[in-house]
Amino acid sequence: MDKYEFNIKVEQIKKLVNKGDFETAMKIADTIDWRRVRNANLLAMISQVYEKNGEYSEAKEVLLLAFERAPIGKRLLYKLTELALKEGSVKEAEDYYREFCELAPEDPRQYILRYLILGAKGAPVEQLIHTLEQYCNVELDEKWLYELAELYNAAHMEQLCVMTCDKIMLMFGTGKYVDKAIDLKVQYAPLTDYQMDLVENKDKYEARL
Repeated sequence: MDKYEFNIKVEQIKKLVNKGDFETAMKIADTIDWRRVRNANLLAMISQVYEKNGEYSEAKEVLLLAFERAPIGKRLLYKLTELALKEGSVKEAEDYYREFCELAPEDPRQYILRYLILGAKGAPVEQLIHTLEQYCNVELDEKWLYELAELYNAAHMEQLCVMTCDKIMLMFGTGKYVDKAIDLKVQYAPLTDYQMDLVENKDKYEARL
């Protein structure tokens, strides 16, 4: 394949990715030998294409090529850890996790990776809670806050579950995790006036955002 044909195919893949058509993008990606490509960002995008199609081994192989091109990229190590877990390779994920921690010891995402690894190993819920609390204490992230609320629920820690749901509603106001937090809280406690307003005037808050 010459450079002109390669560039055309890459542009086609980018357009398909932007449209969310990862299946067609993968069909084009399959026709290219990515071992000859030097652009780490492009390789990372192609890895995402394979991941979206559930081809975790292919996604990891392409991302490893990107890591060879940019070996100091903590973003790539984070993603390699995720892909290894999706592939079921916990030991490999632990190796990438240790590299990530060595490269970025202050990055709070190390707690997320540790949490995912512990989950894959079937760790007790108390251990999962402790790890995720460390992340949520330094980062305001609705997805992981809600996950923490679910863990409190599973561990029958109702008061902490309600407090976490309250925090999600207060800090984010609207969105799917706010909706989930509302549904989870009402299992244990009534909604406040503000929270009822969120439910009854959802369209108003979404329009404001």
